[in-house]
Amino acid sequence: MTLFEILTDEENGLGLPVVYSHFTKRDAPKEPPFLAYLGSGQDNFEADNTYYWSANRYQLEYYFTKKDEAKEAAIESVLLANGFLYEKSEDVFIEDEGVFVIYYNI
Repeated sequence: MTLFEILTDEENGLGLPVVYSHFTKRDAPKEPPFLAYLGSGQDNFEADNTYYWSANRYQLEYYFTKKDEAKEAAIESVLLANGFLYEKSEDVFIEDEGVFVIYYNI
């Protein structure tokens, strides 16, 4: 499964809108919370002029206006259950938008 499929799978119980990069004005959710993700490169293990292993890296962004530690735990559980290790940022307030964001580097 792709990261998008994992995050939008109804069985995981997240129930959050998810988009790659950004929402268009027409498709944007009216209110947070929602998730956005971007590709951020690739890790490779290479030797003898060949690749033995590679994995895509992503930055997952969780936008919210009200702190919900249960929702954060659910996101983290879904990531771990699907083999994605992550590093989590602090809560960052985006003043111009009036929202918080947490960055997950996976």
